[in-house]
Amino acid sequence: MPEYIKQVAITGDISTIGTDDDLIRAWCSEVAKEIYEQKCEFAVVHVQGLHSAENPDYAARVICGCITDNPEIYRAFDSSIAFFDTKLTGLGNLYLFKDHSEVQYYDRFSSTGYINLRSGHQHSIGNKECDGFIQNTFGQSYTFRREFYNDDGSRDLANQRTGFLLARFRIHGKEVTFVNLNLHSVPFEDVNEIATKNASITKAAAKREDQIEMLLKELDEEGLRNDAILVAGSFNSQLHETDLLNYLAKTQMVQTVAKKDEDGNVESIEHVDRHGRRTTTVERTRFDLHSIHDWFFRLGRGQMVKRYNGELANIAFKGNLKEETCFFQPSRHYELNEKGKEEFQRTLCPAWSDRIMYNDRMNDLFRHDSFCASGLYYGLVAEEKFVGPHKPVTLHASICLK
Repeated sequence: MPEYIKQVAITGDISTIGTDDDLIRAWCSEVAKEIYEQKCEFAVVHVQGLHSAENPDYAARVICGCITDNPEIYRAFDSSIAFFDTKLTGLGNLYLFKDHSEVQYYDRFSSTGYINLRSGHQHSIGNKECDGFIQNTFGQSYTFRREFYNDDGSRDLANQRTGFLLARFRIHGKEVTFVNLNLHSVPFEDVNEIATKNASITKAAAKREDQIEMLLKELDEEGLRNDAILVAGSFNSQLHETDLLNYLAKTQMVQTVAKKDEDGNVESIEHVDRHGRRTTTVERTRFDLHSIHDWFFRLGRGQMVKRYNGELANIAFKGNLKEETCFFQPSRHYELNEKGKEEFQRTLCPAWSDRIMYNDRMNDLFRHDSFCASGLYYGLVAEEKFVGPHKPVTLHASICLK
């Protein structure tokens, strides 16, 4: 029996590419490449945003097929199991294992609990209740919630549903729980919240914090808090834009102008330099730093703005979950410019929205060694390739079996 096994966890949101078959396949290709290049013992792939596809079941089959039918993946892993909930949460969990004989999965509907994993690829797609997972929608009923805006100001992407999908395994005798989640999302802080300059936490961030508390409560009620837990999904955390804009205004020595609508609500904030040129524009459907926009968010792999990435630190999560330092640029929001070059969008503020966190028990299993390849690595997938507005995020780790 080996002392350590290597795992790769990847999370990615496909909500904005669900109707683009070529982009989904490119996304899958980069995810598969990340997995097989690491020569890991097992891999975790969490997908969010399936409801954005015209046919979510088809999108789920493409994702499963592109990854598990990949020649390198097929040779490296003798088994996989997937739960793709295309009916309620829009979340998909895919798990790949090098040796199925060392793995059992938990079936909450079985009297025996853990079931031996069979050789081969088992993909359950579209079922409202799939054996082996626990799902939750944070108490919301769907009646679709519309959380994003179209260019004309109307709201869109009702398919962006919140919830989580949980799967539990026994791997080499270690009980591990994997949680895929999609928290409340907004394009950015409300312009009026930014203008007041006194909100320590936005309404959207407070709602996400409440949902995390609901997740932790569910883990308690299911008796899973003694498991090693890894939470990989769309936390949808945003930068604290009030502080960011204050910093820009101070360092660029510009005048801040807030424009109001006829009802007295702030509809835009602009920074204007002494020559009358706009350096920053923030509106309901726009976040634009003009000439420095892409450069600023890429500088030092986003480290210039990392100080404003503190939303999750507020709950950290009260000691319940940990995270490696984000030494990579924001995971979203990307687009191709007219020259075909990838750059950050100017409609939304870039942010580290896609995250991978874990509890103390999982942390105890990790081999923490920054001086060798077995240490933890936390970064982006497809860093040099456009795979849609959201880049997947990955965590590589070696698990101690002693």
